[in-house]
Amino acid sequence: MFEENTLEENTFEENTLETNILGENTLKEDTIEEDIIEEDIIEEGIIKENTIEEDIIEEDIIDENTIEENTLKEDTIEEDIIEEGIIKENTIEEDIIEEDMIDENTIEENTLKEDTIEEDIIEENTIEENAVKEDITNSSLETPLTEDEKINIKYCQEKTCKFLFPYFHPEQESRANVHARVYTQLARTLNRTLVLSNVGDSRIRACTLYTFDFYYDLKAFRKRYPDIRFITQNKFFEWTKERKIRPIAQNSWMIQDGRNDSLSVREKKIMSVEEGVRFGSKRLESFCIDVFNLNITNYKEFHTGVKKIDHEALLKFVTNTLKTPPMTEEYEVIMILNKSPREYFPYISEPIPYSPYILKESKRIINKLKPYIAVHWRMEQVEPKLMPECARKLVKTLKKIQKQYGIKNVYLATDFPLNGGKSQSDTFYIISKFHEEAIKILGLNDSFVNSPNHIKYNTWLSMGAFSQIRDDPKYESEFKGSGIPGILDKLISINAKYFLRGPKGCARIRSTFTQIIVEERKKLKKKYGLINTVSVW
Repeated sequence: MFEENTLEENTFEENTLETNILGENTLKEDTIEEDIIEEDIIEEGIIKENTIEEDIIEEDIIDENTIEENTLKEDTIEEDIIEEGIIKENTIEEDIIEEDMIDENTIEENTLKEDTIEEDIIEENTIEENAVKEDITNSSLETPLTEDEKINIKYCQEKTCKFLFPYFHPEQESRANVHARVYTQLARTLNRTLVLSNVGDSRIRACTLYTFDFYYDLKAFRKRYPDIRFITQNKFFEWTKERKIRPIAQNSWMIQDGRNDSLSVREKKIMSVEEGVRFGSKRLESFCIDVFNLNITNYKEFHTGVKKIDHEALLKFVTNTLKTPPMTEEYEVIMILNKSPREYFPYISEPIPYSPYILKESKRIINKLKPYIAVHWRMEQVEPKLMPECARKLVKTLKKIQKQYGIKNVYLATDFPLNGGKSQSDTFYIISKFHEEAIKILGLNDSFVNSPNHIKYNTWLSMGAFSQIRDDPKYESEFKGSGIPGILDKLISINAKYFLRGPKGCARIRSTFTQIIVEERKKLKKKYGLINTVSVW
């Protein structure tokens, strides 16, 4: 079959037309001698069937007549006027009349139009009748897809899948959000689909319970990075399970040197990569990657070096290493164990947008409270004995602000376990009697409602946040931890008329949570008339 607008390569049969002879249905061998026909004038008339000459006709005058239908039936030269000139040997090549075969002023550009030949109109006894026979015979047929290629097309829209799976990020949601978004850069440079790990308990890790969209707006995230392909952990899991042959995977462990932590035993002075520790069954299980049907055959460790991290250089270094054969060809999945508290790659300021249902609940509370003062008190890593006095200082500061600005409502965001669960901070291990006393001084205990120091504090719990799902056994652990409550605290604090954080000695000073609040408030201050960006009580 001829495809639209093309003339097949092998327009003529294997018996290639010799230089001065046209094949069947052209001029017979003895019709025209190879000698040049001298300047004869072709009388008016019609060139008979099969009279196309391949010998060079010098300065012949072709009168205005039509060449009969059988000259080149399928290759019909559509109503083009052949200008004065000379028709060279082998006038018709595939689709293209090459420049070196055509003298000046011979056949005009459109003498052979691409669209003259349509499928299924080849008639018997034409030059093209058998033109494609050999082509069809010799053309390579598509190799049938394997079962795994069919599965790959289902999930990746291609016969081969290439994934980047950061299955572990350190720290809580605010920092984990940073880590997760900077890895979009590695997915881009490696040209791999980014697997979005599960979320839960303020973490982004394969071991957590909920899909990525439980915290984040996947649609908005995709829109923000239109050049990057994403797949959820659940879909990735299904892909590994459906595969007939286990996908070959490589594991990269990202280590930040110079921290004097448990990884210091393998610390490197300069940026480097080396063969990594092969994971046994217990370690695979601890990171929850044993559930994926993967064949992990290679382990590497990447090191930042002890000096200040050069994020751009590190991205280039990791990319080049993971792109070097056989990495880029053999491994369908590159696994990332990110143990670096600092982001490995260049910082991206825009956070991953939160799920619409979380934003909706935050707006409900904001509208109900505004104007309000938001207080962020992170009690972890502070001397417990100082807590009661810190609470008294906070009460005093709040009363002063309320009086000065006439703001009544106060919203408290804290890592103290308001819901009777665990602390909302990683390193807040022990809730002491001093912490409990501080909470009582603030007036969060009913017995202090009528206290002269009493200020009504609103929290995500007292505002009835997510009441429809928080008592569901499926989500119970989430609302006794710092996950969604922490995200809600952050969003409400960002929109407060006045924002307070704890001073040194009373609260943890360096906090990504607080930093994000401050950065966002800078953007909103002028537009929404916020009184301050951040103040210390």
